[in-house]
Amino acid sequence: MTRFKNLFYKSTAIICFAILLGCTYTQTFQPQFNDNQTAIVDSINAKYSFENINVDGKKTSGSGGNHSTLTVKFINGKNIPTNDDSVTVITKALALQIKKTLKDPQQFDSYTILFVTRTVDGSTTTEKNFGHEFKATELE
Repeated sequence: MTRFKNLFYKSTAIICFAILLGCTYTQTFQPQFNDNQTAIVDSINAKYSFENINVDGKKTSGSGGNHSTLTVKFINGKNIPTNDDSVTVITKALALQIKKTLKDPQQFDSYTILFVTRTVDGSTTTEKNFGHEFKATELE
């Protein structure tokens, strides 16, 4: 019986360790910007007239390693092209501009730029997203 308890406890410990090893932890945070932020946001807004711009940083860690992403959502802009080639060019230019406004642009492994069309109908909000994700090395 003692042998069975020993085996049971060791097996349980190994299973718990395996489960913890497979877990992923995500932390969302607001990135820090330098003094150029206002000028660059004003420049972007002058061209596309966004209703709002949401910026979120996310750090993910787990058995697959650590990864950090900056996601920028440009909400209800005007004059946004819809063909893929133009969207890629514009999102890359926006990602470069946003990267320049960060105090520490090296803290992110990738940058996701999304154009969001948000529609509110009574108590229902609908969002349609399109955009592109770039590795930090693509934005140099």
